[in-house]
Amino acid sequence: MFSFTGTRYSVFQGYVHIGTAIDVSAKVLSNLLCASSCSKTENCISAHNNKATLTCSLFDSLAFHLRDVENDITVVNSIAITENSRAKLFGS
Repeated sequence: MFSFTGTRYSVFQGYVHIGTAIDVSAKVLSNLLCASSCSKTENCISAHNNKATLTCSLFDSLAFHLRDVENDITVVNSIAITENSRAKLFGS
């Protein structure tokens, strides 16, 4: 978990979104920059950062599946996720 501009994010390694992104940015070099984009975008509650392609995709929904543990990182606004929903979405 980390915090950016007062917003706390939970980090989930190896997960990608199911659904359509509300915005996609290229050449994003870190999870922090991806989370920053989410915090500045209306309705964004989670973001997916792919380290292999350097893309950051922003989402207004919570639906995921397991993918590449090395390259896929999802950050979720902590307000949008409870312990119960965390277990349902990520099995943890």
